[in-house]
Amino acid sequence: MKLKVVLLSAVLLASPLSQAFADTCRANILGGQDCEYSDGTSSTSRANILGGQDIDYSDGRSSTSRENILGGQDTDYSDGTSSTSRENILGGQDTDYSDGTSSTSRENILGGQDTDYSDGSSSTSRANILGGQDTDHSE
Repeated sequence: MKLKVVLLSAVLLASPLSQAFADTCRANILGGQDCEYSDGTSSTSRANILGGQDIDYSDGRSSTSRENILGGQDTDYSDGTSSTSRENILGGQDTDYSDGTSSTSRENILGGQDTDYSDGSSSTSRANILGGQDTDHSE
């Protein structure tokens, strides 16, 4: 389950759907997370039978992910875009998006992930007492 929380955080943070980044997420009873974003929007995710997550955003967007044989997730977004991630040797994920961008994450000592994006931005997440992640972003 811990890996799924990390994977979900990576999906939420790196999602090309998301104009804002997750500031705080907490575990929910659906096997997913409830997240609040810096622009006042929110999302709720739940585990699905594909080994992934279904995510609904408060602005009407959504995404569905499923486990793949690379130890990652294949994700379809409601805007027609998609992404594929794979486990890397850093304890994180390498993710390729259908728009040509990419990201690489690695485990950190805070119980979260450090993520570098192909546009030069980055993020750092840390585990919180709510069973989720708090995330800081830099451009």
